[in-house]
Amino acid sequence: MRPASARIGGVDWGVVGHRWAVELLARQLARGTNHHAYLITGPDGVGRQRLALALARAVLCERPPRPGDSCGECRACEQVGRRVYPDLHVVERADDRQGITIEQIRDLQRQLSLAPLAGRARVGILLEMEKASEGAANALLKTLEEPAERVVLILTASEAEAVPPTIASRCEVLALRPVADEEIEQHLMARGAEATAARQAARLAAGRPELALRFLDEPALLARREAYRVELADVLGMNLAGRFVQADAWKDDDDLEERLLAWMEGGRAALRGSLADGGAARSAEMSGVLDADAARRLLLAIVRTLEGLRQNANVRLALETLMLDLPQARARPPEARRAAG
Repeated sequence: MRPASARIGGVDWGVVGHRWAVELLARQLARGTNHHAYLITGPDGVGRQRLALALARAVLCERPPRPGDSCGECRACEQVGRRVYPDLHVVERADDRQGITIEQIRDLQRQLSLAPLAGRARVGILLEMEKASEGAANALLKTLEEPAERVVLILTASEAEAVPPTIASRCEVLALRPVADEEIEQHLMARGAEATAARQAARLAAGRPELALRFLDEPALLARREAYRVELADVLGMNLAGRFVQADAWKDDDDLEERLLAWMEGGRAALRGSLADGGAARSAEMSGVLDADAARRLLLAIVRTLEGLRQNANVRLALETLMLDLPQARARPPEARRAAG
């Protein structure tokens, strides 16, 4: 059984969800109306990089079975998947850097100014463009304003607003949204996952297929995320004194960011569940705990805390402020408590 993926009109790019984006891009390539630059946005793990590489394959495929498609088997398709094709240039943050540097952009510009070595175009992929330095963004602007022939640029970022408007305005923006749990679950089972594990990973991934795949590869991570989300429901039910005790216990926790990210997943699940029928079944531990407004306040409070911590804010003060900002849980009905337990 082939893994579930975006298949539109016979076009299959191996992308989980985001059918509208695959259909749009395949149609543009087939008609020769594709843009010279794209900005793919969405939360971490939603599939930004996978879609970027799929688009690169479709641009560079040597034997496309139909216009706008890729064969997945030729040298170009195989090497693009491993990011080693000579006409593919992937730019990402180095381990010892805060983001993409101006030197990396200038090197990319030199590569893109040359004629393709093996294919009919050159493709540049810039990952996490929101973390690029100001100098790097300014340098890239020249390439976007004066695109070379047979060059396609693909940028990824968490959201368009996180990228300088001079960059975003010169790109076709593809805003990816969370994928349905059922679609992720089907994909995981098609890859050989057991049904219960696939369902749990899909639920905890909160619409992000790549994160769900990581959960299956790292069972310990899955167990921690599950525990953190259950923990969130407990914290929301505590009084302020109890919350401050927890804040003090967590101030030196090396996994604090992972805990807060798991809480964000729980908050997103609560928000989705409060806005759609059947939401309680998808997030039993949050069933009845928060309404939509409270879930939004929860998410905003966590985002503010994560931003503060990443800017070296005092950890204890940031956590105490978070505990003050978190909404109070509503009393859950007995059947919801049984489901969560």
